[in-house]
Amino acid sequence: MDTLERKVLAALFFLFGVEIIAWVPRFPEVKDNLGLSKGQFGTLLSASVIGSVIGLLTVGHMVHRFGTQKILVHSSTALLLSLIAIVHVSNSWHFLLCNIIYGGSISAFHIAINGQAFHEQEKTKSNLIPRLHGFWAFGALATAIVSGFLVGKVSLTAHIDFLAVLCYLLILILIRKISPDLVAGIKGGEYSPGTLFSSFSVDRIASIGLICVAMAELGTADWSTIFSKEDLHMSPGVAAIPYILFMFAVILGRLGIHRLPLQKDFGRFAQKSVLFGGGFSVASILIAVRVAETMPTFGFAIYALGTFIAGLSSSFLTPAFMIAGIGRSKAPSAVIIGQLGVINTLLIFFCKAIIAWTAQLTSISVALLIPGLLLMCTASATKILRNIEI
Repeated sequence: MDTLERKVLAALFFLFGVEIIAWVPRFPEVKDNLGLSKGQFGTLLSASVIGSVIGLLTVGHMVHRFGTQKILVHSSTALLLSLIAIVHVSNSWHFLLCNIIYGGSISAFHIAINGQAFHEQEKTKSNLIPRLHGFWAFGALATAIVSGFLVGKVSLTAHIDFLAVLCYLLILILIRKISPDLVAGIKGGEYSPGTLFSSFSVDRIASIGLICVAMAELGTADWSTIFSKEDLHMSPGVAAIPYILFMFAVILGRLGIHRLPLQKDFGRFAQKSVLFGGGFSVASILIAVRVAETMPTFGFAIYALGTFIAGLSSSFLTPAFMIAGIGRSKAPSAVIIGQLGVINTLLIFFCKAIIAWTAQLTSISVALLIPGLLLMCTASATKILRNIEI
């Protein structure tokens, strides 16, 4: 990160991760504020998909039309207001509305900041995207740890109000620092908002790769702590270690992938990586379950190692598939990011439901095999990564 614009982009990605993940460890308090059951709260949480899809469908065209700066400022403002409202409301319908706006603002900021990052990468011909995504993951992990520590020590509203306002002010300052370098809007043209549906296209291979990698991360996030606590008999604090290791591996991989020797066929390298990582993950779960009753600590250690290997082997694939998807289309990068995001969001919604019902009807260990198997399935899509540099 040797230029001002790169440093500012890295800081923006970091702050984005900090802000949107800060309230996640405090879900139980939000649920209690609303007086809802787990099922009711989970249903309302999933409503953010509505805002996400609307944002992903429309914002790419808006970035192309109005420019990156306006979208970053407006989306960060909406993110601030909706996040603060979420932790203050006690009415379910108000929470639902705020959560939809929250989902849309996340999608808008995601598209705008990634579009700018791809512009910078194309301008400098450097492998920037994986490192920037690494800073996002670093922010997300850091805020999750801090938020978990603050539970019971600092009130939910005081924590989120302060953090959201601080992140918002820093984001505005950073945007202003690089405003001359932000991508400007283009009036009219082939990708105006009026062409929203006529220009929509689906890159099936890139979408398959993205959903398989996403579920490896989200499946671990949703179920690894519960699996460690209930099946491997670990204490609540220790049970969070596998997910922390997974995220640490993701950060390590994204920040360090550019240091690896240049691969003649990156697709082949990625294929070997996901087969090994996914296979190791599946094997670690099977071994952990087998020895859980007699050697729970050993089983937990094997499972934790499996999550680390899975995180490391998949760390660079989300940015890689995004780079490949943009390279395979003639549309502006912001538009492609939005279109890939729409498909990915909808597929995640259904895949998470499948994993949840698998856990309900069989066991958590069987459900956790799905993310590992999907990671191995990513190998079928790595052919489009053959000629990219990362």
